[in-house]
Amino acid sequence: MKMALNTELLITLQQLKGFGNKTILELSKVLTAKTIDDLCEEWQSLKGKKYTKVTELDLRGANQTACRIINASEFDGIGIISYFEDIFPEILKTCVDEDGKLNPPIVLYYRGDIKALNKPGIAVIGTREPTSMGTEAGLFFAAELAKRGFNIVSGLAVGCDTTGHEGALSVGGTTTAFLANSLAWNNIYPQANVELAHRIVKNGGLLLSEYPLGYKGGKYAFISRDRLQAGLSYATLVVQTGEKGGTMHAVNATLASNKPLYAIKYNHDADLQHQKVQGNVKLLKEGKAMPFNTQNLSENMEFLKKFVETHNKQMSFVGNKGLFD
Repeated sequence: MKMALNTELLITLQQLKGFGNKTILELSKVLTAKTIDDLCEEWQSLKGKKYTKVTELDLRGANQTACRIINASEFDGIGIISYFEDIFPEILKTCVDEDGKLNPPIVLYYRGDIKALNKPGIAVIGTREPTSMGTEAGLFFAAELAKRGFNIVSGLAVGCDTTGHEGALSVGGTTTAFLANSLAWNNIYPQANVELAHRIVKNGGLLLSEYPLGYKGGKYAFISRDRLQAGLSYATLVVQTGEKGGTMHAVNATLASNKPLYAIKYNHDADLQHQKVQGNVKLLKEGKAMPFNTQNLSENMEFLKKFVETHNKQMSFVGNKGLFD
């Protein structure tokens, strides 16, 4: 039986120029290495210019960098899980981008209680500039979902993301923040939510990132992060969004993965006419999202519970049995 690549070697491969998640997963099907010496030896048998141009010096240099990343993370209180570990969430292995292409993370860095991943995730996302009603709705529905055993997944941004995290914390629930930069405290973005990040960790939640210490995310990192919010979640709830904007990356990834998409349905003209709510209006009108409001709250909760249980049964997610017991 072929052994899976360990965390150290996966991070080593990530240091090689041009080696992304897809390439590394392909390599993992043929490599059996457990140490850097094994990897250097096996590498000689690989065919193709992409591999032959990588020298043993390159591999050992990449491994030294990987070891520094691992040691620095441990020193800073940051944990690491990788694709082939039992603790790695199975649902993320089916993570797709907004074009529907399979794109799971290979390595995840975390702060907080990794057991938070045992709860089914629901992404609560939206604009950084919600209306007052949007803020109230985000806090209320995130709290209701958290009280029913869901892990509220969002991105720590100001606005709707904050309402998701705060709503969960307000009822002693669990919340996870996916970041587009490293988990160094002075790297947390936005810095306005550093205190919130500390409270998430202190209260049994989780901070997650694909990126090692020292990495400061650019525009692409935020777009890439959005697929992970949808990927870790069984459904996505849009609090408020305009027709365009970052929220739509997670919306599209949710739709591409055939997971339930909800949008809060507003009734007041002030909200319905607001620019940052037009995405909700459009998604509901086109039938891409199901309405979420106080009138159908119980119905939606029951549907979500059944969806999670059916999804897990179909995928044989052994670790997630009894989530709602």
